[in-house]
Amino acid sequence: MRWRIVVPLLAVAACATSGKILTKQDVLSKEIDKARKSGAERCAPRELAMAVANNDFASTDIKLGHATDAETHLKVAEDSVKKALDLSKDCGPKLVTVGKPEKVIIEKVEVKDSDGDGIPDDVDKCPLDPEDKDGFQDEDGCPDPDNDNDGIVDTMDACPNNPGPLENHGCPVLDRDGDGVPDTEDKCPDVPGPKENQGCPDVDTDGDGIVDRLDKCPNEPGPPPDGCPRKYTLVVVKKERIEIKQQVKFATAKFKVLRASFALLNQVAQVLKDFPKMRVRIEGHTDNVGGETSNLRLSQRRADSVRAYLVAKGIAPDRLEAVGYGLTRPIASNKTLKGRAQNRRTEFHVITMTGE
Repeated sequence: MRWRIVVPLLAVAACATSGKILTKQDVLSKEIDKARKSGAERCAPRELAMAVANNDFASTDIKLGHATDAETHLKVAEDSVKKALDLSKDCGPKLVTVGKPEKVIIEKVEVKDSDGDGIPDDVDKCPLDPEDKDGFQDEDGCPDPDNDNDGIVDTMDACPNNPGPLENHGCPVLDRDGDGVPDTEDKCPDVPGPKENQGCPDVDTDGDGIVDRLDKCPNEPGPPPDGCPRKYTLVVVKKERIEIKQQVKFATAKFKVLRASFALLNQVAQVLKDFPKMRVRIEGHTDNVGGETSNLRLSQRRADSVRAYLVAKGIAPDRLEAVGYGLTRPIASNKTLKGRAQNRRTEFHVITMTGE
């Protein structure tokens, strides 16, 4: 029954961590207020500004649930406020002596600073608007603008001169590969890819022109819209070729396609229609009966005849190449009838399936 106890324990641990961070921030806020009252805005403006800014960053991290980032900013703020308190020990109102030596009058001289930014009103051009303490105190005492115009004031902006979203502390979100998917969300940050594929390049495993994430049959080539293979009875579409289940038949020593092969070639034509960008090389092969030159010529004419048949069925000529190899590429021994029958063949090799 242990599993019933784990979840509550985790929740208690998470709440405890959050409570500690909030307690630490509350103590730190009081220390910042103490430093401000001791005159740190005048004597330690940079240290006080660092404390305030990092305390504000921690608030944002807590709201976003980033406990580790919040603790990091609180540590920087804690170190900064300690320095501010140390530097402002002797920064309070001064006692001055007024009058003749024989009659000494002690007066407490207060320097008026209406906006509390550490810059006296007599030199502060914006006496009612405190300088924003971004680590670079202005001479005129006026607050800095939002330098990068990202809607995050410079005191809250970790990158005040480069625009970025609040969740990234005002810093720009990088996109190294320029694919429009930020590196924080990009699983392939150095290689461009669509957002739909989490910034990684699309893959087309079966080479049918339909990327795997849209292909219902990613390992078998098939036409749009689903990429799944059509049910042909006499042919099989593969990535490298259209495999035929029977040979294209010609009259002996002739190149005219016999009627018995019309059904087969009609299915080849249908494949080419289903894959409108596919280009195919039609290869003619013979056995070794007869001379080499005559066999080469015969194989070329047979390949041309098959090409002409497919063109007549509506396939664009520029999608079809015809090459005769004669007896130069046997796939079986020419010493037997069976081997020679295998060598007399027509093959359909896919040049490209997608038109690229």
